Amino acid sequence: MTTRQLRATLLYITGTLFVAHLVGEIGIYAFDANKNWLHAFNMDREFNIPTLFSSTIMLACAYTLNEIKKTSKKLPSKDWGLLSNIFIFLAIDELFQIHEIFIIPDLRPYLSPALGSTWVIPYTVLVIYLGWRFSKFLRSLGQHTRRKFIQSATIFLSGAIGMEMAGSYFVRTGIIRLHSIWYGSITGIEELLEILGLIMFLITLANYLIKKNGAIYINTTITR
Repeated sequence: MTTRQLRATLLYITGTLFVAHLVGEIGIYAFDANKNWLHAFNMDREFNIPTLFSSTIMLACAYTLNEIKKTSKKLPSKDWGLLSNIFIFLAIDELFQIHEIFIIPDLRPYLSPALGSTWVIPYTVLVIYLGWRFSKFLRSLGQHTRRKFIQSATIFLSGAIGMEMAGSYFVRTGIIRLHSIWYGSITGIEELLEILGLIMFLITLANYLIKKNGAIYINTTITR
């Protein structure tokens, strides 16, 4: 399978899961459908089909980063290794919703409505730190790879943090209800952006590894 075919397959699965999520939300809130089996496709819940899919892509990113680390000579291998470990953590977090440990309801009266999910505060601080930590690493990459890394991170974070803050704001200001089609749509878009960012990053890593190892593209196969 080529990276182009891999991207098309992942995008097709992502689109299918997003549509299934929206259909489920409409079924629950518009037609009072049974929630139990629809939760399997809810992109805002843990340990179901969408989260397993997303976590699998994260682990694929971690694996590819580790493979790049093994063959890295010019660039600091520890940076590739650290990125790999970060994606392993993200996969675990996606499955078990570890970030929700940082939700502290007692803080909400003192914060902006957009910060209702208080976990975004420490995670945003962490993102800023990692941006600084990897700034030199990013500058050492080729322009195309660096641009793709930044674009994928922007898409992912606009979903993971941006849409999370938007959803919190709309709910806490009374614009929408927590249990509604509208909130379900926001959480669906949140997860959609996260997965799209991950797919872009994975494909960029795969192309980087292939180019680095002198892979040859022939029809539908990649050989070395």
